[in-house]
Amino acid sequence: MNKLTKYTLSLIRYRPWLFLSNIVLWGGFHLMPVAGGVVIRAILDQLAGPVPAGANLWILVAVYAGIELGRFLCFSRGFDIFIEFWFILETLLRKNLLEWVLTAKGPRVFDESSGAAVTRFRDDVGEVTHWFEVLEDMLGIVVFAIVALAIMFSIHAKMTLVVLAPLVAMVYGGMRMSEVIRRYRRANREATSRVTGFIGEVFGAAQAVKVASAEDAVTRHFRDLNEVRRKAAVKDSMITELYYALTGNLIDITISIVLFLGASAMTVGEFTVGDFALFVTYLSRMTWYLRYFGNMIAQHRRVGVSFDRLDTFLRDAPEGQIVKHGPIYVQEDMPPVPDPRFASRAVLDRLEVRGLTCRYPGTDRGVEDVTFDVAKGELVVITGRIGAGKTTLLRGMLGLLPVDGGAVVWNGQPVEDPATFFVPPVSAYTAQVPRLFSETLRDNILSGVQATEEELAAAIRRAVLEPDIAELDHGLATPVGNRGVKLSGGQVQRAAAARMFVREPQLMVFDDLSSALDVETERLLWERMEEVQGATCLVVSHRREVLRRAHKIIVLKDGHVDGVGTLEELLANNEEMGALYHAYDTVSEEGLSAYTASQADVPLAEPAPVAGNR
Repeated sequence: MNKLTKYTLSLIRYRPWLFLSNIVLWGGFHLMPVAGGVVIRAILDQLAGPVPAGANLWILVAVYAGIELGRFLCFSRGFDIFIEFWFILETLLRKNLLEWVLTAKGPRVFDESSGAAVTRFRDDVGEVTHWFEVLEDMLGIVVFAIVALAIMFSIHAKMTLVVLAPLVAMVYGGMRMSEVIRRYRRANREATSRVTGFIGEVFGAAQAVKVASAEDAVTRHFRDLNEVRRKAAVKDSMITELYYALTGNLIDITISIVLFLGASAMTVGEFTVGDFALFVTYLSRMTWYLRYFGNMIAQHRRVGVSFDRLDTFLRDAPEGQIVKHGPIYVQEDMPPVPDPRFASRAVLDRLEVRGLTCRYPGTDRGVEDVTFDVAKGELVVITGRIGAGKTTLLRGMLGLLPVDGGAVVWNGQPVEDPATFFVPPVSAYTAQVPRLFSETLRDNILSGVQATEEELAAAIRRAVLEPDIAELDHGLATPVGNRGVKLSGGQVQRAAAARMFVREPQLMVFDDLSSALDVETERLLWERMEEVQGATCLVVSHRREVLRRAHKIIVLKDGHVDGVGTLEELLANNEEMGALYHAYDTVSEEGLSAYTASQADVPLAEPAPVAGNR
């Protein structure tokens, strides 16, 4: 059994009664015109006969009206059930995609941008559900064709054989063209993904484009991508429309031949007006049905491409993850959302990183054989030059990047899967460029935490965010815009810090948290951090305010640990630490901070999406 058949049957079994109800209702909708054609034939034969029509004619008219009413009822109810089935399938597929991306073991790093990933959730899932629309129509259409051809053959075999000719030609042509249709559809999908992905990257790096005065270059590249997409879309549409045109023309020619043969047969009494009306009624529907049958063949190829793309997106997922059965809560009530603060009882005594080796995917940049430890209540700072591997070290330790060697140990026990272990309340991570959602500031800070107003206020105070909230028009109810665009860089960082604090994690991991803060705000933030008894922090920073407060500093150089100790010890014995620290003698803290914030020890392009963005 091939993948397409297996996945299709699995989705049918998810809601079999909805699928079967659709088959019955749409089958009735497509089959009723067979009876309608027979009734029309009887009506016209009566009207053309030598005896005036009597009451029997009105009975036939009533029967025909009943058939049309039945078709309307089948359509109305079938449409309602199909829409329900459609949304259930789309919800299941997208839920399975998100579930694997967000909760599966190991790092979820993708080669494509987040914008390109959107096409998987939108276009490829849409192709799958459209495939079921085709399936639910197909049975009724096939039965209609068989019954209609049988009736037509019994009336006039010669003309019916003429009708079969384009059908055979269309099926043969569809089989020959199906691989071409599949190839062009794949190229169109891939070109669309590249355009969508680039749009997402440009929006995420708008400031970098402006600073580099690269608007013209970006526009040219966008134009080139769109030109490739335009050509792919034209080829995709052309091959499909060509198929429709060929089948349509064949059927139009056939109808013309039937009209010609029908006129000849009427002159010799082999064909009645009613027979002619029946043929025209059936052929007019068969014209559309044969074209639709061509769409079935094309859609069969397109959905195969979509399933392949979805499986590729879920690279290391077990087979069938995309069609896995599970609750989707479309009609039933959602289960209560657990407070993430109580998801784990793990209490930190000591975190150890032993011989960690991790490189950013597709590059030789990273860290090698890094060892250090963090005890409960300590502030440990990782520092180093640009490109030393600071961010890569954090991401590797937290399971956001695949590691090549080493281990992470929590209270003496190795962590088997850091990606699923290092989440609130075990740990929380604030990235160098935090991500906010297009919601209110309150929703961004809480993000599912069921905190009291006092707990929320405490988190906001620790993040030194109260003065900023007081100046916002709607306070915590202020929408922050796409990725927090309505806030300053420092406000975004502190909103992300408040989101971390309200979760009360055992371990707080910051990647250059204070890079966009002024000196006074930074001082207040770390003073308030020290007020929290037992707070454990692992921080990437080069700022003097943080270095002075650190219990331990880890100096990275070219991906290796160059020194470990307090600030005083390192300044006395470590040349690299001295060079980093005394850089402030020639460059202001604010200037160096702004420069460092514009850099990262990962590629400048938008990082590949990863799951578990804490």
